[in-house]
Amino acid sequence: MTLHSREKRLAEEIKAALAEIVSQELKDPRVHQGMLTVSHVDLSKDLRNATVWVSLLGGGSAEEALDGLRHSKGFIKHLLGERVIMRYMPELAFKFDHSFEHADRVNRLLKQVTQDSPSDTRPAPPSDPDSEAR
Repeated sequence: MTLHSREKRLAEEIKAALAEIVSQELKDPRVHQGMLTVSHVDLSKDLRNATVWVSLLGGGSAEEALDGLRHSKGFIKHLLGERVIMRYMPELAFKFDHSFEHADRVNRLLKQVTQDSPSDTRPAPPSDPDSEAR
């Protein structure tokens, strides 16, 4: 499913505004244990609901950060309404984005594989069964 340009534009506006609100306006210590980033926003087709995907870098509890965001949802929605002009401000649902953790894990595994492999990684030439018979 592809988003229409209006939906994309609004999702990006909401994402940028939420990133600013979370980093500068929220005072909840649960949210600021690590570096919380808004990775992306999914808007429903009717623009009434927004799923806000966040990731936490540098430690801290993801569940506590989500609890802090959910607790501050009314305040966040109020500030969002001042920054993004929409007929109806979407209902916000915060979810944790595991894609950064997954990417980090893949990078660590790739580094481990390259460190464990022998220095000469060129494959041996295939043996030709006809040349052995000669």
